[in-house]
Amino acid sequence: MRFLPAARIVILDADCDHRAFICSSLGELGLLQVLPAATLPEAREIAEKQPIDLCVVDPRGFEALARAEGKKVIANPFRQNGISAVLLSADTSRAMIAAAAEAGYRAVVGLPVVPRFLYRRIGSILQKTRRAGRFASEEARAGSTAPDFSESRRQRN
Repeated sequence: MRFLPAARIVILDADCDHRAFICSSLGELGLLQVLPAATLPEAREIAEKQPIDLCVVDPRGFEALARAEGKKVIANPFRQNGISAVLLSADTSRAMIAAAAEAGYRAVVGLPVVPRFLYRRIGSILQKTRRAGRFASEEARAGSTAPDFSESRRQRN
């Protein structure tokens, strides 16, 4: 996964120590652009300044927002932009996974976080996203839109 070090990942976590731990752990594993955010507006500001490829969200600290939405977890803050997100949760039950999928998350990773497992989950999601032609940082560097592979797939079948 040579593309993984170039991926831009936003870590949205209200807990400063936990956010720093995740950022440094992913950096040690080879992710070069891990961007921390403590609040939703801060995460959105990062995304406005530069394209991001994935967001990791720890919903602890954002429970009030989820309750206001009438949901079990907060919605993926970048869902409308088509950016994938991973939810960190101590509850990895089927009900939580279903709630997370409904809220726009591609995966749920259990707490406490095992950095290598989170790294692998991020890699898996970005590889699927890349194959689908939606890798934001690659598109920004190339200055083009995502290719449409639908025609070539039809020709093979």
